[in-house]
Amino acid sequence: MKLCKYIWICILILAITSGCWDEKEIGEVNYASTIGIDYVDGQYKLYVQILDFVNVAKHEGEKQGESAPLFLGKGSGETIAEAVNNLYRTSQQPINWGHIGAIIFSKSVLENGIQKVQQSIQRNGEFRYTPWMFGTKEPIEKILGTSGFFQLPPLYTILYKPNDTYKVFSYIEPIRMYSFVSTYKDPGGTALLPSLSFTTGDWVKKEEKDKMYKETVKVNGVFPISEGKYKQWMSFDEIVGLRWIEPKTSNTPVSIRYHGETIGMVEIQKPKAHIKLSGSGKETKFTIEVKLKGFVTDLMKELPEKEIERIVKKQIKKEIVTTYQKGIEKNVDVYNLKNKLYRHGMDSEKVRNYQLTEESLTDVFINFHLKSKGIHY
Repeated sequence: MKLCKYIWICILILAITSGCWDEKEIGEVNYASTIGIDYVDGQYKLYVQILDFVNVAKHEGEKQGESAPLFLGKGSGETIAEAVNNLYRTSQQPINWGHIGAIIFSKSVLENGIQKVQQSIQRNGEFRYTPWMFGTKEPIEKILGTSGFFQLPPLYTILYKPNDTYKVFSYIEPIRMYSFVSTYKDPGGTALLPSLSFTTGDWVKKEEKDKMYKETVKVNGVFPISEGKYKQWMSFDEIVGLRWIEPKTSNTPVSIRYHGETIGMVEIQKPKAHIKLSGSGKETKFTIEVKLKGFVTDLMKELPEKEIERIVKKQIKKEIVTTYQKGIEKNVDVYNLKNKLYRHGMDSEKVRNYQLTEESLTDVFINFHLKSKGIHY
C-alpha cells in the first residue's frame, strides 16, 4: 500500500515538473536589451545590444571596478527579417527579444519610411509595445556602446530610464512605442521622436593623477513623424516652447531676463495648457491658454513679484510662439493642432488638407502666479 502511494507521488511530481524540462537557464539565452536600425545603400543594418543579466545583478549589488559585460551584434539585409536571420547565424545562443527597453532609428531609416520597419518589428511575437523610442544622426553602434556612471551597464542611462530625468527637467517628453505609433497614425497627429546625440566634457572621472572625460548621451531635439512620414529635424532650442503645452511636463525652468541679462531662475511646476478653436473648416483658428505656478530658485537682483511675473509671462509666450513659427517654417505641426480638428469632428481628409499658417494661431494667453520668491542673494 505504501509502495503504491510513493509511486503515485512520484508520478505526480513528474507530471508537474515535466513542463519545465525544456526551460533554459538565464545564461543560456542572449537577452537583447536595445536594438538600433540603420539604412545604408539599400540595406538595413540591425544592431543589437546584449547584456549579461547575471553580471548586471552583481554590479548592482557590489559596485565593482570593472564594467558589466556588454556585447553588440550586427546583422544586415534588404529587409528587417533578413537582417535578423543574418544575426542569428553568429549569435551562438538563441536571442530573446522580450526584454527590449529601447529602440533607436537612424535618420536614414526615418527618411526611407518608418511604417514598413515598424510593421516588421511588430510581426515578431516576442516584441512588446513598451520600449522607449528614439532617433539619431549619430552612429548607432557608438550610442549602444555607451555605459552608465560608476561602471554600471547601459540600463542606467536615459535610453532605459528617460522618465527619471524628465520628471526633474521636463523639456522633450519621452515616448513609448505604442504611443509613438498611435500618434503618427492618428489623423492630423505628429509624433515627436526624441533625438539622441553625444556630449563630451560635461562629466569627468577623476583618477589619482589624471582625469578622464565621460562621453554621455543626451536628447538634442526631435524627429517629427506624421502619417508615417518624416518631416524636418528640430533642435532643442527650436522646440523649447513645447514644454508649456505638453500635459506631462512636471518641472521646468525659465530664466528671468532683465535689461538684456539673466538675473535669476524660476521653476515652473505642472503647467496646464488649453487649446481653443474658433471658426470652421479652412477658416478654423486656434488660441492657446496656459496656467502656471512657480517659485524663484535663483535671484541676483531684487525685483518686485509683479515684475518677475511680467517677465516670466513674456518669456513663456515668446517661446510658445517662436516654436510654433519654427514648426510652420519646417512644415511641422508641433502642437498637434490638426489632430484637435479631428477630435472636434472634422473629416480625416479635410484634416489632411488643412494648411497651418502663422495666422492660424491667433493668440497665446499666459496666466502665471509666483508662489514664492524663494531665497534672495
